[in-house]
Amino acid sequence: MRRHKFHEKTLRPGRSPARDKAASAAGLRRVYERLFKAFGPQGWWPVSPRSGWPPAYRRLFYGPQPEKACFEICAGALLAQNTAWANARTALAGLVSSGKLTVESLSRMDLRVLGGLIRSSGFYRQKAARLKGFSAYVLIRHPEGIRKWFSVTPLEELRDELLKINGIGPETADSMILYAGGRPKFVVDAYTHRIFGRLGLVSGTYAGLQSAFERALPPDHRVYNEYHALIVALGKDCCRKTRPLCGKCPLKSMCAVP
Repeated sequence: MRRHKFHEKTLRPGRSPARDKAASAAGLRRVYERLFKAFGPQGWWPVSPRSGWPPAYRRLFYGPQPEKACFEICAGALLAQNTAWANARTALAGLVSSGKLTVESLSRMDLRVLGGLIRSSGFYRQKAARLKGFSAYVLIRHPEGIRKWFSVTPLEELRDELLKINGIGPETADSMILYAGGRPKFVVDAYTHRIFGRLGLVSGTYAGLQSAFERALPPDHRVYNEYHALIVALGKDCCRKTRPLCGKCPLKSMCAVP
């Protein structure tokens, strides 16, 4: 992927609200450049390259995704709720190796059996119900498949529809849209709130942060794809909830935390 170049502007206090917004937008673009330089492309979303293989990262691949991968990404987004990706990955790998990771299989599967297959993801009973429900929804309402559904439906209409499905909140819906659909919807998570709160660039609600990023960045799903993945990489590697490793953080000179 060609490096995304943005104008870098120095942030200065004491500006008007409009200029403060412009400064924050420039800061968000600057953070992207620094993180991309420090960590490189992340290869999100990891999917299984073939049956029986665990999910793998694919650097510089931004879609379009085949139908099988679209469903795997959506299932992974549901399994990743309230747990580390490593736990969701183990559950997903179990589904892949069982040969049951299809909308047809999951929509018909007994909840106890499904729960047993995804136990490592935590909250497995709840997630089994959500996976089964999502699979049934796709099978009944969108027999054309996820890939076509996600590609032809207007973006905000697609998001609203996903949010009406049991167990799908903003972060899960936006992850599906961005990584399965290849559509430009910025994903906000706990790392985003933590990192950008510490930087002093943006803070607030999910919708508020999402809007700030989408105003600052070009509407390019490749940029959104990498930026969210880079935020996660920084949160895991440096900007931890407790005892952050500020000494090796590529954003150290920008951070408002002493």
